Amino acid sequence: MFLIPASAASAAPGRVRRGRLTRRGRFRHWRRSRPFWGGLLVTAGGAAVALAPLAPLPLIFQQGVAGVSGYAVGLLMVAVGVLSWAQPAQRVFFGLTAVLLSLFSFPASNFGGFGVGMLLGLTGGALLTAWIPGGSADRAE
Repeated sequence: MFLIPASAASAAPGRVRRGRLTRRGRFRHWRRSRPFWGGLLVTAGGAAVALAPLAPLPLIFQQGVAGVSGYAVGLLMVAVGVLSWAQPAQRVFFGLTAVLLSLFSFPASNFGGFGVGMLLGLTGGALLTAWIPGGSADRAE
């Protein structure tokens, strides 16, 4: 039988311990103060779109100038995802930009990164646009 000290049992992970937040608590606070999941999905979708022109030759649908536009659209999507974390007040602009870039990636980059990048970008852009700062999840605790 293990005995847990009363001080360790009362402190839940991620909560305040001795006046400071733990590393997990700091990340949780940072994540909840930003549109984290939307930015993550847009960044992952941008990476898929940017990496699609590097696929083996039989899988590539478009080559040449379209490959350059695929890199550009993918890198812009990654930039939008990262900027949404850095500037959460601009979430609506970044969300709409991510949706437009995702739709443009369909003809520009191998059917939007073989469909995966486009769908991740569309979902992430919708999450960015719909995110509300200080939502009900923060108030419940």
